[in-house]
Amino acid sequence: MNVSEAADRIWEGYQRSEYFPPELVGRLSFDEALRVQLDLLERKLAAGERLAGWKIGLTSAAVRAHFGTDRQPFGHILESGLLASPGEVTLDDVGVGCGVEPELCVTMGSDLRGPGVTAEDARAAVAGIAPGMEINQKRSGGVTDFGLSVADNLTQWAIVHGAASPVAEGFDSDALRVTMSCHGEVRADVVGRDVIDDHFVSVATLANVLGEYGRHLEAGQHLITGSFSKHDASRGEEWRAEFAGLGACSVRFR
Repeated sequence: MNVSEAADRIWEGYQRSEYFPPELVGRLSFDEALRVQLDLLERKLAAGERLAGWKIGLTSAAVRAHFGTDRQPFGHILESGLLASPGEVTLDDVGVGCGVEPELCVTMGSDLRGPGVTAEDARAAVAGIAPGMEINQKRSGGVTDFGLSVADNLTQWAIVHGAASPVAEGFDSDALRVTMSCHGEVRADVVGRDVIDDHFVSVATLANVLGEYGRHLEAGQHLITGSFSKHDASRGEEWRAEFAGLGACSVRFR
């Protein structure tokens, strides 16, 4: 099955709210999965969506070890999925299981083109950083297949973002402390170096991987650089992510 045929199967499933076609399980290599995702992105853009930015996956050594790979896939973010804090999400719109993850939201100030982008290049190209959260649509239905997850955009559904600030000269993402709470009850309290890669390393990785597929990071695009913790979301809950020194953002599920 070629890339276009695989994209057809996934796209047709989208129209029926059916995901992870069983006939594709175990069939997509890393490269094929990313090319399928880009094919699906072009279909979304042709249908009227607009590209807002990108995400980078497998942003910790532990997660890469779990999947047995050092390759890091990208995902795309659509303008329709940008929500300013305080955000509100209707679970019926998500349609399947929903997750929420605190993530740093990065705004690009200038273009970055791989290959050869370094963390220092990435830091210089970033215009702002903000507290954020990713809303994930749990589409797999329990199917565990890395290739299909990559092709299906790494479960990306939306992001919630707070107010952005310029990158302070002494900002150290490894030392960033993030607290995630639901109705005031702390569910996670972590420090970056313990759970996630350096964020500017992740931005550089994203630029370099995109470069392999003829894409690049553009000024004004929004990026998310990996989750500090993962949580299931339920109707009636209000989640708040606090990023020490940067601020907070929140989302309510109804």
